Amino acid sequence: MKILLISPERERKKEEAFLFRLGFLNLPYVAAVTPPDIEVRIVDEAFEKINFEEKVDLVGLTAQTPVAPRAYQIAGEFRKRGIPVVMGGVHASMLPEEALLHVDAVIIGEAEETWPLLIEDFRKGKLKRIYQTDRLIHPAAVPLPRRDLLNPKFYFPLKLLETTRGCPHHCDFCGVSKFFGYRYRNRPLSEIDRELATLFKKEPVMPPLFKRALSLFNRDLPYFLKRKLLYIIDSNVACNKQFALELASLLKDYDLLWYGHAPVSIAFDQKLLEGFSQSGCMAINIGFESFSPKNLKAMGKGFNHPSHYEEAVQRIHDYGIGIMGTFIVGLDDDDPDVFQRIIDFCIHSKLDWALTFIMAPYPGTESFQRLEREGRIFCKDWEKYDSLNVVYQPLHMSSEELQRGMRRVWKETFSLPSIYRRILKKPWIHPFFYLVMNLQFHQLTKKW
Repeated sequence: MKILLISPERERKKEEAFLFRLGFLNLPYVAAVTPPDIEVRIVDEAFEKINFEEKVDLVGLTAQTPVAPRAYQIAGEFRKRGIPVVMGGVHASMLPEEALLHVDAVIIGEAEETWPLLIEDFRKGKLKRIYQTDRLIHPAAVPLPRRDLLNPKFYFPLKLLETTRGCPHHCDFCGVSKFFGYRYRNRPLSEIDRELATLFKKEPVMPPLFKRALSLFNRDLPYFLKRKLLYIIDSNVACNKQFALELASLLKDYDLLWYGHAPVSIAFDQKLLEGFSQSGCMAINIGFESFSPKNLKAMGKGFNHPSHYEEAVQRIHDYGIGIMGTFIVGLDDDDPDVFQRIIDFCIHSKLDWALTFIMAPYPGTESFQRLEREGRIFCKDWEKYDSLNVVYQPLHMSSEELQRGMRRVWKETFSLPSIYRRILKKPWIHPFFYLVMNLQFHQLTKKW
C-alpha cells in the first residue's frame, strides 16, 4: 500500500512570493504514525510537481485557508482517477462540510490518533466521512516526525522543533488555539532531548581555536556554515515559566542558536531573559500587533501594553537577543496614521526584523464571525486570506488605503537606510542572521 501526503502550493504573484521557505512538521508527524508496512511519500508542491498518474492508494492533503482552493483542485484530479483523498489541517477543521464537497474524508484537529484509525478503516473499505477525537493528544505521545521524507535542499537551513502545543489566550484573529486547544501542553524534556540529539551535537562541531577565529569576524557564521540553527515553532515558548527555564537549560547543552515565539512581557522577566540568552537564543518573535489599547483589548491581547514596548525592546536587546516583531493593521481603532507609527517604531527601536500584516479573519475565528455579522466581509476567495490582501471593510480608511499602507510599511522597513540603522549600526545583535533576512525582504519589496 502506498500513501501520498501533499503540501499544496498556490500560485503567487511575484511580489508576494517569499524568497526563502521553511520546512514543516505537520506531514512528517502524520507519516510518523503511519503503519510501518505502508510506503509513504511527502510532496511539497512549492518545489515538486505532482504526478497525478503516480500509482498510489490514498492521498492526504493539508492546507491553511489561502491554499485550500488549490488543495481542492488537487483532490479533484486524484478523485477523477479513482483515488480517495483525505484532508486535514486548520481550514478543513474549521470548515469540514465545505472540504467534504471536494474530498472523501476530513480529519478535524490533531491527526496523530485519528490517522491510524482512518487507515485501518480504509483497509477494511469502511472509510468514514469525518474523523475527530474528543481529546487532545498527550504530549508524551507526540512521535518524532519523519524529517527524512523532506528534501533539505528545498528549505532554509533551519531545523524545526515543537516542544509544546496549545495556547491559553483567546486572540480573536487566531485559529491555532481552536485547533490545538486552549490548554498548554508541554512535551517531556526527555523526549525533547532525544529529538534534539538526532538534529545537533552537544560538543562543538568546530575546533575551538578555529571557531574563535571565525567569531572575530562574525559569531553567527559558524552556525550557518554547519546548519546549527533551530526554530521552536510553539505558539508561546514562554507560557509556562518553569518549563521554559528547564528547556533553556537543556538547549544550553547543545551547540546551536535558536529562536521562538514569546509575548512582549518576557522582557520584564530577568530569569527567562538570562536563561534564553545563555542557551543560544538569537531571536524572540513578538506579536506587538497594535499600539492601540482599544484594539488590543478587542482582539484578546489586552496583556500587551504599548507604553512599555520601547523599554521592552531595549531590555531584550541588552541580553543580546534580537526581536522579530509583528504588527496587524486594519483593526477597528486604526486610522491612516497607524502606518507611519509602525515605521517610526521599527526604525527608532531598532527592531531586528518586523512584518506588518493586514488582519485576516480566518473562517472559524471570532473575528470572522463578528465581521460577517456586521456585513463587512466583501470577499470569500480564500486565496486572498493571506494577510497581504484586504477582504473586509475597515472602519476608518478605505480598503485601498489599507492595502497601500501595509505595503508602504514593508517598503520603508526594509529599505536600505532602515536596514543600515537597525542592523549595521552598533551595537550589533546577530548581524549576519538579520542582515541576510532583511536583504531578502528588501529584494521582495522592490517588486512592489
